[in-house]
Amino acid sequence: MIKRIDTGTLEGDAIGFSDSLFSGWLEIYDDCRLYLYYIISRYKDQGNTQILIRRWLREGYDIRIVMPCPIMRHIIGKFGFEKATEYLPAHYNEEIDVWRRPSPLETITCSANTSSGVHSR
Repeated sequence: MIKRIDTGTLEGDAIGFSDSLFSGWLEIYDDCRLYLYYIISRYKDQGNTQILIRRWLREGYDIRIVMPCPIMRHIIGKFGFEKATEYLPAHYNEEIDVWRRPSPLETITCSANTSSGVHSR
């Protein structure tokens, strides 16, 4: 299952994607993949985006940043993200750039409190 999460929702707040700090949207898959499609920090140069990414990594998400802008590429480069391509037919008709960290050898486990409960695998 895929769940779209926007800022300004209970689900967004539960994973630190709060409307007070960000504007944007993402999708979380049952297998812990988190696709960040759009994010704008409401407070530039405060480190909020790095803090959010660090939190998601700590919570076990397989974070994928869809077509990041140059500033975002700079931020995610600090976390070891690398450019890859993926086909996301629900949103794009062709393969697109998606930045992610190299796959870990261990099983990915994530959890987040949302209105529908705790996601994990």
